[in-house]
Amino acid sequence: MPRHAIISTALFALFCSGCDDAGPMNQLHPLSGTIQRDGQPVKDGGLIFIPDGSSSSLIVNGAVQANGTFTVRTEKTLSSGKLEIKPGAPAGIYKVVYHPASDGATMGLEVELAERVTVEPGGTEVLLTLPSVMPKGRGEPRDDHLPEPKN
Repeated sequence: MPRHAIISTALFALFCSGCDDAGPMNQLHPLSGTIQRDGQPVKDGGLIFIPDGSSSSLIVNGAVQANGTFTVRTEKTLSSGKLEIKPGAPAGIYKVVYHPASDGATMGLEVELAERVTVEPGGTEVLLTLPSVMPKGRGEPRDDHLPEPKN
């Protein structure tokens, strides 16, 4: 086989290995916990877990319940365009971003927590703490959610 055909075949195989719809979605581990501020449970909002030092097409997040607890799930858009959602998160170290509940019309209210979360195989439970002083202001209007111009 000519050298360029071998290289092309190897590159194609490498590219297709990134197209696998299953991938790390089959290797998820339970992640749950509580988030608090000043020793009291946070009553709403959401958490986004961002892989520390790597990129991923997976979205790892969890909704904060009224008692401050959360359970994480992982989302992936499949090549068909369908959204796959499964409980848990891939093992690894994550930055954690908290965003308060809102109507979605503003951005800039999110807070990156100081602590990192390590998801261990078999499951992880964590206690997260928001800073005592949260950012001031009400956030910035989203650029895709601006009011309609008046005629």
